Amino acid sequence: MSQQVKSVFERTAIYFGKYLNRSNLIFILGFFVSSVATRWNVLLQNMGFIESLALFVSGCVQGEDEESRMCRRTIVRNACLAQCLVLRNISVRIRKRFPTMSTLVEAGFMTKKELEKFESFEIPYDKYWLPITWSVTHVLDARKSGKVINDLEMSKLVDELRVFKDCLQTLINYDWVPLPLVYPQVITISVYFYFIVCLFARQHFLPAVKNDLEFHFDTVLPVMTMVEFLFYVGWMKVAMNLLNSFGEDDDDLDCSFFIDKNLATGLYIVDIYRNVVPNLHSPTHDSFSASFEKS
Repeated sequence: MSQQVKSVFERTAIYFGKYLNRSNLIFILGFFVSSVATRWNVLLQNMGFIESLALFVSGCVQGEDEESRMCRRTIVRNACLAQCLVLRNISVRIRKRFPTMSTLVEAGFMTKKELEKFESFEIPYDKYWLPITWSVTHVLDARKSGKVINDLEMSKLVDELRVFKDCLQTLINYDWVPLPLVYPQVITISVYFYFIVCLFARQHFLPAVKNDLEFHFDTVLPVMTMVEFLFYVGWMKVAMNLLNSFGEDDDDLDCSFFIDKNLATGLYIVDIYRNVVPNLHSPTHDSFSASFEKS
């Protein structure tokens, strides 16, 4: 390489280094990561936790006869069914687990008669809300038959079903309107282009050109550039992994475990362990005093 070519290269590298500004990259990358993390957190918070609904069903729907038991179980099971219907449309794992509606019957989330009734409604939109409607009807029937003793408890049960439905609706809305595809593409191009420019601009110049050019001392090994690459690219990779929360990666939300846990927990609360409680008793004065002194 001739001396003239070296001089042009060095001046060009200094020019790029002079206008290389990391604050712009930090701004767009930080905003992207913040948006993705907020989106992931909202999805997690609105997965639909059955415990609150199941506790209200267990406490408000009275009766130990078979009809009362089936009423409580059906209300909770219908809520879990609605959750399955939503997750089938947005989660790859759930779609593979329940490829057809008949598989939901085999898994115990709905009965054959409910499937026939469900398929009899022909509308061009999602019908995930239909099991929630069935649960509301069961609550109203329970109020008429006296299993729910007052209107306040009935209103609270309906409100809990509405809250559960709103969580599922939030999942659908976020899946329906994802982040624009060009957004992560722009971030990826910006990050890698920044480091391509760094690779060109942060060169180690020969001592002979120190007097001719504006020279910034640097080691032969660009340690700080490597640290920046580790932080920025790692930051970007974390956001990319959070971008699709309902995929099949190990870090994605395990929706299959979640719906199994919801159904089992809900049925335990409203039926199996509903009346399994310890007897009322008070700890002895001596044991209480001993534990208090230890603390």
